[in-house]
Amino acid sequence: VDVQTAESIIEVKEYTETGHQVSGLDPATLYDILIYTKTDISASEPVKIQQSTAPESIPFPEVNTVSETSVTLIEKISLVELPSDLRTDKLIVRYVEVNELDGSAVGAEKTMNVALNGAKGDKRFTISGLVGGKSYGITVFLQVQYRGRKMPSASTDRLIITTPFGGSETDKVKSQFDKIKHNTDSRINSIDSAVDGQKRKLDGLSGQVDGIINEANQKIAALEAAAMANITSQQTILSGIAKRSCIETGINYYTGSVIAKPRTNSIFHCLSECRKKAGCNGASWNTKTTFCSMSSQRRGSQPSIDKQIVSINRVCYDTLTGEAAKWKSCIKERTDYGGADISGAQSLGFGTEWDCMAWCINTATCKSITYRASDGHCWLKHKPYGDRQSSNAALTSISLECMQS
Repeated sequence: VDVQTAESIIEVKEYTETGHQVSGLDPATLYDILIYTKTDISASEPVKIQQSTAPESIPFPEVNTVSETSVTLIEKISLVELPSDLRTDKLIVRYVEVNELDGSAVGAEKTMNVALNGAKGDKRFTISGLVGGKSYGITVFLQVQYRGRKMPSASTDRLIITTPFGGSETDKVKSQFDKIKHNTDSRINSIDSAVDGQKRKLDGLSGQVDGIINEANQKIAALEAAAMANITSQQTILSGIAKRSCIETGINYYTGSVIAKPRTNSIFHCLSECRKKAGCNGASWNTKTTFCSMSSQRRGSQPSIDKQIVSINRVCYDTLTGEAAKWKSCIKERTDYGGADISGAQSLGFGTEWDCMAWCINTATCKSITYRASDGHCWLKHKPYGDRQSSNAALTSISLECMQS
């Protein structure tokens, strides 16, 4: 058996049985295979078979858009060199929910087929049915056909994306604060009534034995401790919801120069050191080397995939924390922050004012936004309150400086 390209024979093997494998070939290459029999005195006429090998791998998919329930990716098939007779069949997309801290799978893997039907241009496709606020690992294969035989490429490296929380984020945060405040106020009122009752009972028992007085005091202390524990628990829940969107696992923000690079024990220790460093607006922490790479930019100049890295946008993290009164005072409904637009930083199609604010948080010079719900128009501003404030029933404006105060 001679295996050859158009230029020369690259391998000659003698077989006496069927079922042998020819290895060491190049990927995505068309080969002539010549088969003939040979004796001590003669050789038969060769039979030529043409066969192509599958592509070794395909480019890492690009993220086009991410919503609460879906992600749209672009696979650059145009960058894959394929013989003219090798026909693209489909993309095989596998995705699974993963732990956002260590990337381990937490659900069953799902598969989606994206038909190509011979097309060799870039392919845009959407994975639907995702859940807001969850992280997903995605890998892609290219399946090709040569004369009816299907051949898959190697898998891409795993892409990890995190879907945003759904609904109107402003309304959600307001509603959650109002619910927490209502529940906490109701419990405090109930506790106050119980405390008053215990105090009245204590006053009435002042002439009785000390043991009864001590028991009443212990009940008062237990009720006060329960109130404090409830308030702390509610704040912790809300804080966790807000902070998750500012930490990205498997994403390296900073591939260039850094302003400082100390070793830290965790991403939160890295954030603490960033706050102490003048000019630090974000950091990436290496889980293996424990280096904390700090940058003046919120999300770096060139974010990249790296499974050993956990990155944090300090401006985002510090903005999404605080008391309910801060949120209510900073989100100005029916208000326009006129002027001070960042050149080129306006776009349609944002689902909520909070989606618009997320764009601002990740834009270096952005200090406030104005949002129009009717068409999803978002304007980024380079001043905390624009050049001027005016009333406009169709607009909502938010100051990043106010949110961080």
